[in-house]
This record gives sequence, C-alpha cells and structure tokens, in this order.
Amino acid sequence: MKEHIKDNLMNFFIIVTLVNIAIFVSGSLLAPEQNLNYTAFLVPIIDGLLGTIPGLVMYSKRELTFRQMIIREIIQLVSIELIMLFFTFGFSGFGIEKLNMIIVVAVSVAVVYVLVTLIRFFLDSRSAKKMTDDLRTLQKSLSASETQE
Repeated sequence: MKEHIKDNLMNFFIIVTLVNIAIFVSGSLLAPEQNLNYTAFLVPIIDGLLGTIPGLVMYSKRELTFRQMIIREIIQLVSIELIMLFFTFGFSGFGIEKLNMIIVVAVSVAVVYVLVTLIRFFLDSRSAKKMTDDLRTLQKSLSASETQE
C-alpha cells in the first residue's frame, strides 16, 4: 500500500508538470492574447489531484494479468476524462458552442495520460535495470569471496 501511494504521488507530480505544458501549448495556440491570473496556477495542482483519484481507487493487492491491466488502464483513462470534463465544464456546460474546447480538453487529458504512463514505464524500467545490475554485482562479489575461502 505504501508503494502504491508513492507511485500515485509520483504520478501527481508528473501530471502537474505535463498539465502546465498542455496549458501553455493549448493557450498559446487557441488564445495567445489572453493573460492568466494567479488562480490559474492552481489548475494544474487540482488537475493532478483529480487525475490521481482513479489510480488510488483502483488499487489491487493481487497481481493483475496483462488483459486485466489493459482493461484497468482503459477504465482509468475514461474515468479521468469524465472527471476532467465535468470539472472543466460542469454538468450543464456541454454544448455545441463549446465543442472545440471540449475536444481540446479531452485530447489534452488523453495525451497527458499516455505521457504519464510512458514516463512511468521508462522510470520503472530504469529502476529495474539498476536493481538487476546491482544484483549481478552482488552475485559476482559473493562468488568471488566464496572462491577465495
């Protein structure tokens, strides 16, 4: 459980960083003349918190099969999409006049989700490689000390 909370905390910081980048890119393209106020700095933090909720809720103590992991990832993505769209537009804010903005938010959320998943994969792979290398070094040192005895 402690490791799961640590993973979600890491996801939070990655999400906040990527949301900042997404806001910068989409804002520069769609509304370059608009200035932001200080409350805009809270949006990535709130998005980070909202984006980690499905990961916290869908915690499983048992090892999942590959198929179960894929289904879980899809459910998490759909959950995060819905949470972000409702947070951004509210329950009554979905209209044809906001379709472009809804699409931009939905695509941004999907891109951030995929990037978080890829970043975590590469970080986890790097950690696994380091642990494997450390184990090999330990095995070599233990077998070298056994041959000396």
